[in-house]
Amino acid sequence: MTYTPEQVQREQRMRAEAEAGFTDYPGFVGWVLCPAREKCPAGLRGAFKPLANGRLPMHRSTFGTPCPGAHKKPNTAPLQLRPAATPAP
Repeated sequence: MTYTPEQVQREQRMRAEAEAGFTDYPGFVGWVLCPAREKCPAGLRGAFKPLANGRLPMHRSTFGTPCPGAHKKPNTAPLQLRPAATPAP
């Protein structure tokens, strides 16, 4: 699948926001990003719920190749909701 430049920029922007520790989606609070980045089959936005030991679950490509970031400790903080912007007086 080929992405347009706008889709690539959007994905990179979302990854940068997630690496800063913030998300706009309440369902992803507490999740972490895969440290494999571009090599992850889930893509740059691949977020996972950490296992009880703090490591990432196993995830694979569609061809069965394991991700290099599987079973590793994440290098980003768990995601949290972006703080609400305060209106200017």
